[in-house]
Amino acid sequence: MKNLPISLSIAMTMRAIEYAFRKSIHELSIDLPAESFGILMITYYQNDIIQQDIAGMVKKDKSAVLRQIDILEKRGLVQRMVDTCDRRKNFILITEDGKKFVNEVISKEKDLFDRLSQGVEAHEMVTFVKVLSLLKINAENI
Repeated sequence: MKNLPISLSIAMTMRAIEYAFRKSIHELSIDLPAESFGILMITYYQNDIIQQDIAGMVKKDKSAVLRQIDILEKRGLVQRMVDTCDRRKNFILITEDGKKFVNEVISKEKDLFDRLSQGVEAHEMVTFVKVLSLLKINAENI
């Protein structure tokens, strides 16, 4: 097979990993859109984050993020809390059910990446992560 452009290789790899990931968490019985899941993960790792900051992190407009937060809130995974100093701001907080779900997903994700990284040396993975980080930074600066 001819060498593919790096952008296509990255896209195909991401789709394959996402498919494997969805398959591995299927048994958890919570079917979330990828966008909602990303927002849930952000609330897990970032306490007291506001809707606008989430929109900036995921590079989506506020209304698109709002729809995903609505989905998560209906499922009891996050809750909104109005900022007492600025009522225009809503903090998005992960609930205990949300934390429990994310912890289960993290466990599944670790198992998946252990399987995916078979045959990859630790120093190769470190280099790979550094390269990905640089690509992301460079893309954000364009």
